[in-house]
Amino acid sequence: MRIPSLLIALPVLGASAWAQQDSHFYLQLGEGAVFSEDASGVPGGTIGFDPGFSLGLAFGYEHYLNERWSIAPEVELFYQYFTVDEDDLPAIPSAVEDDAKTFAVMFNGTLDWHVTKQFSWYVGGGVGWADVIKYDAWDSGNLAINDSSGIAGQVRGGLGFNLGGSYDFRFGVRYFKTEPVDIEDQITGEVDELDVGQFSVEATFRWSF
Repeated sequence: MRIPSLLIALPVLGASAWAQQDSHFYLQLGEGAVFSEDASGVPGGTIGFDPGFSLGLAFGYEHYLNERWSIAPEVELFYQYFTVDEDDLPAIPSAVEDDAKTFAVMFNGTLDWHVTKQFSWYVGGGVGWADVIKYDAWDSGNLAINDSSGIAGQVRGGLGFNLGGSYDFRFGVRYFKTEPVDIEDQITGEVDELDVGQFSVEATFRWSF
């Protein structure tokens, strides 16, 4: 009788362990590779960008709705850096530097689907304020960027993997975009709009407590 009893007990114990997921706070650190959309209709014509990198630091709270689903509001500090394509830079007559960078404070929400205790899929998004929006190639000589800050938004998705205990690894993609910035020709007074977004492929480590 012991064998049938064990066979019955194991699924019950497994279900009980599955249900014992606790809501918790977490700190999250991520790094990614950034790929920007091309800029069009700007001084220089259509301008491409070389890949760059991104860094994110987040503090959040993961709340389990049930054994399968959890939601997590968080605050994130996000920084990204990339450069104008060196082949396209000469097309911008007044360009001196090729740096492009953004620093933003984001307020995010994430939904996780816990397929097993180890694996989960996640999707999320957020809005925030980009305190730094710099495109140096269009901010020199007779060109000037009028807006160096603005509203930002993003969407994210990917796969999560529990490394054991309080540590998780997450791998996913992000699309990030700030509101358009205006480039003014200070000689002619002409204003063009720079409206581009960036994709990131990123790896993230999370510590829960």
